This record gives sequence, structure tokens and C-alpha cells, in this order.
Amino acid sequence: MPTSRLRVARDPALALIVRIFVGSVAERWDVPEPVRDDLRLAASELFSRAVEAGDGDIVTFELSSDDTAIELRAEDVKPPEEGTADLEGWTARFDLVRALFPDAEIGDTVRIRIPASA
Repeated sequence: MPTSRLRVARDPALALIVRIFVGSVAERWDVPEPVRDDLRLAASELFSRAVEAGDGDIVTFELSSDDTAIELRAEDVKPPEEGTADLEGWTARFDLVRALFPDAEIGDTVRIRIPASA
């Protein structure tokens, strides 16, 4: 199973690096351009959330592929606690990711799976 991983500091200036990483790996694996664009957008939203949260130093993005699916996993992008002011911003980001990928698993680690032949 091929896997590519990017570990990046929570610095807003590095958002472009996250988008380039996700797009480049997806292109290398022949993911169609519209799906690549959606993966880049989802990764950008998740990274922005991690930067806003400011918890920890590093965010990890990992793309893996097998015969049936490609998975984007983002670690350390956990949603805020219930009742915090930041919950509304996270909810909007979650809604966008969910609109793009209805089966996305959202939590401390976010998992987005697409068919390998998307």
C-alpha cells in the first residue's frame, strides 16, 4: 500500500504546502482533477482549523492507496469542545468537508476515503 505523509507546523504560511502535497500525490495516483480539487479544499479547511485551534505543534496529513480506495487522513485537527466559541467555525469547516465527502469520518483524526477509480 503506497503511503505519503506530510508533517507540518501549524503556521498559516504553510497552507499552500498542504494543498500542493495533497494535489501532487493525488495526481501521481491518477485521481481525476475534480476529485483532486475537492481533496485539496478539504485538506486546506482541515489545516486552517488546526491552525485556529493552535493545540500542539505539528499536523500530519497522510495519503494512502490500495486496490480499492485512496484515503486522506489528517491527524491532530480535533474539533473544539462543546460550548466553546470556536465550535461554530469548526462546524462550518466540518459542513464543507461533509458536503464534499459525505462519508468522511470527523474527529481528532479525519479520514476521507474515495474509490481508487474515482
